[in-house]
Parts: sequence; C-alpha cells; structure tokens
Amino acid sequence: MWSYIVYFSSRLFTMLSTAVLARLLVPDDFGLISYALLLLNFIEATQDFGIKDALIYSSERQDDTADSAFLMNIGIGLLQYGLAFLLAPISLRLVDDPRIVPMLRVMALTFIFNALGNTHDGLLQKELLFKQRYIPDLFSAVIKGIAAIVLALLGFGVWSLVSSHVIGSMVRMIGKWVLCSWRPRFRFFMDRARMLWGYGVYILLFNLLGVALEQADQMFIGLLLGETQLGYYSIAARVPEMILINFSLVLTKVIFPAYAKLKEDRARLIQGFLTTTKYTAFVTVPIGLGIVAIAPEMVPVVFGEQWEPAIILVQVLALLGMVATLPWSAGDVFKALGRPDISTKLLLVEGMYTFPLIWVMTTRTPLAVTASFANLLALMITTVLRLWLASRFLAFSPKRYISVFRSPLVGGGIMFVVVMLWRSLVSDWSDLAILVTTIPIGGLVYLALLWWLERDEVLEAWEIFRGALRRPSVPAPSEPVEP
Repeated sequence: MWSYIVYFSSRLFTMLSTAVLARLLVPDDFGLISYALLLLNFIEATQDFGIKDALIYSSERQDDTADSAFLMNIGIGLLQYGLAFLLAPISLRLVDDPRIVPMLRVMALTFIFNALGNTHDGLLQKELLFKQRYIPDLFSAVIKGIAAIVLALLGFGVWSLVSSHVIGSMVRMIGKWVLCSWRPRFRFFMDRARMLWGYGVYILLFNLLGVALEQADQMFIGLLLGETQLGYYSIAARVPEMILINFSLVLTKVIFPAYAKLKEDRARLIQGFLTTTKYTAFVTVPIGLGIVAIAPEMVPVVFGEQWEPAIILVQVLALLGMVATLPWSAGDVFKALGRPDISTKLLLVEGMYTFPLIWVMTTRTPLAVTASFANLLALMITTVLRLWLASRFLAFSPKRYISVFRSPLVGGGIMFVVVMLWRSLVSDWSDLAILVTTIPIGGLVYLALLWWLERDEVLEAWEIFRGALRRPSVPAPSEPVEP
C-alpha cells in the first residue's frame, strides 16, 4: 500500500507537470528527449548488473555483502557514465540534431547518482521498508516537475527536460541516504562479490533483453518514422505508464522480497503467486479498458487539442499495458526460486517473434500506432508463455488461471460496454463533461459487478486494506544492519 500510494502520487505529479509542459513545448522537443532516453535506457538496463536483486536474495553476511555491493555499484556507475559520454557522438547517425550529444552527456550523470543510492535502495527493499523507500521518489518527482516547468517558462526548451531529469535523480539518491541507516565502510570481499555476480548476471541479461523488447516499438518508431511520431508516442504512453505499468513495477519491488522469504514453502508460494496475479488483474483490467473508452476525451482535456493524433496510440498502449501486467509476477517467482535464468531464456525466445513482427508492420504502414499494435500482438503470445511456464515450475494446473482471470475480464468487459453506451448518449456534451461523468459511472459499474462475482475476494481485500491501515510501521530487521 505504501509503495503504490507514494509511487502513484509521484507519477500523478509527473503527469500534471507533463500536461503543463505539453502546452509549453512542441512534439519535436518531446521526440528529441525520447530519443535520448531511448538510447540511455539500453545502458541503464544494466543498472547495477543485477547486484541489488542478488543483495535482496542473499541471507548470509549482510554487512559484508552490502559493503561489497556498494563498491561494485560505484564502479558500474562510473563505467556507465564513461560509456555514455564516449558513445554520445554516435547518436548523430540516428538523430539529425546536434543537441543530442550534449543532452546525452548531461543526462548520463544520473548513472552516477543511481549508483550511489542503489545499495541503500536494495537494503530498504530487502527489509520491506517501503515507506522509507518510496518517499524519496515522491520528493524527486515533485522537484523534478517544478524544475522542468520553471525552466520551460524561462525559455530553456528541451533543456528544461534534460536538467530536471538529472535533478530528480540527485534528489532521489540523497533521500535514500537520509532514510536508510546503513553506511558503507568501503570494504570488499571477493567471495561476496562472486556470489553477487553469479546471481546477478542473469538479472543483467534479463534487463538488457527486457528493455530491448519493451521498447521495440519505440526503437522502430524513432528509427523509421522520425521525431514527431516519437513525440506523439511519448505523450500517449504517459497515462498507461503511470497507472498500469508502474503499478506492476511497484508490485515487483514488494513481491520479490516477499516471495524470496517463501521460497522453501512451495504451497504458500503458489498461493501467493495466484493471489497476487488475481488482485493485479482486478486493478489493471478495468483501468486498461477504461482508458481505451475515455481516450478521445482524455487526451485533448489533459494535453491539449494539438495532441489528438495520439488518441489511438493511447488506446493501443493501454491494452498493451494491461496485457503486460497479467503475467508480471511470474518473473518474481523464477527469481525467488533461485532461477533468474528462466526469464532470461524466455526473453530470447520472445525476441525471435517480437522484433520481426514489429519490423514488418511498421515498414508497411508509417504510423507509430502500427508498431505499438504489433508489439501488443507479440505481448499476447508472451503472456501465455510466461503464465504456462510459471505453472510448470510451480507444479500446478494451468486451469487454475481460469478462476484468476474470469471475474476481472467479465466485469471489465461489461463495464466497457456500459461506458461506451453512456458516451454515445452524451456525445453532444463537452469533452470535460463526458470525462467527469464517465469515470465514476465506469468505476461504480465495475465495483458492483466485482461485488456480485467475487464478494468473498472483495471482502478479503478490504480486510487486508483495513489491516494495513491499523498495522504499525514495519519493524526493524531481525538482524539489523550496522551503521
């Protein structure tokens, strides 16, 4: 609850600042910053080489492991910055805008700030201290958004986005140090480093392949269709990213350490995975379908009339985000079982059909939505594969997924039909009036259907929520980390 409340708040502020910036900047500015982020994301995919996940998984010699992880993270951060600095001029072969080189070199400073805070972040996550972990993210988003708006008003153009990106990462790092009591003692233990690397290398490969697949549609849009189409994509992705994808990203940070504690109890791990998957579908299926329904009114109201070409993109990306969340916890199961290599191998298989499909469809129709639709088709295949593999490694029948997905899909589908009928009845209203009335109607319809279909599950979720509100803050770890 802490993770999502704080994370959603930070993303909501980011969305509000983006809505302001969309009126101050032009699509090409967003397209150029998207190019820079796209290129840096491939370096950022290495993150800490999987060391943070290995630190969370490890249960031996925590102090020694943390000290070794910190020094390894610093080395990785410096290596990432140096790589980005040296490779920046090569970006001119992809982007015909000389501003891209200094932009990349400045934005690469985030690698150093992230490296300084990765170990602290991992320790907070390991002990389930999510309140302390996400508060820095909230402050980072607020300060980043304010800085971007102020600089844009002062006429800095695309550099307002560049500067705020670096400022946000610096604030986040400082917050992690303030809220985590652990301090590095600059010690290095080779056996601990080998353990961290042995586990983390599969996470590294998974992250690299994951970024390539996740951003495959963006890559083809940027390379084949240009800055303007990429700019429309960057705005269209904001709402699905904030509500759907980030919900699963937050969930992963909570679920992986929880699953890791259940790794010796297979029955509880199975139940935990199925419950997590079901509750995730309860949230993301109606939201995804709801975004599809209200996108024609939402885009002009939130971002302005000039972004109407992004409406169809918002709808496709909402479906893509919804489908992506359904098997999300499967990767955390594999990591908790000590088999991160499963996800890595699966990504290799996924790449064999994802890239060709996007390439074929994008070259035939020069629109950003075509690339995203191809990615959606590939992701539907991927979802089936991941859920099947999770059932196989946990040794339960795939038929159990029917009870997991039946209610959210039925309830979400009926809600979608009701919302579309309502929109047709009030089509002569203003966009804002349609938006304001449609959202509560859709929400009430879905909740009523969920109460009818899954009353016991709804009551259980409510008790979990009430218990979380009553529960005191997470206690200190049984083996506290020495300051």
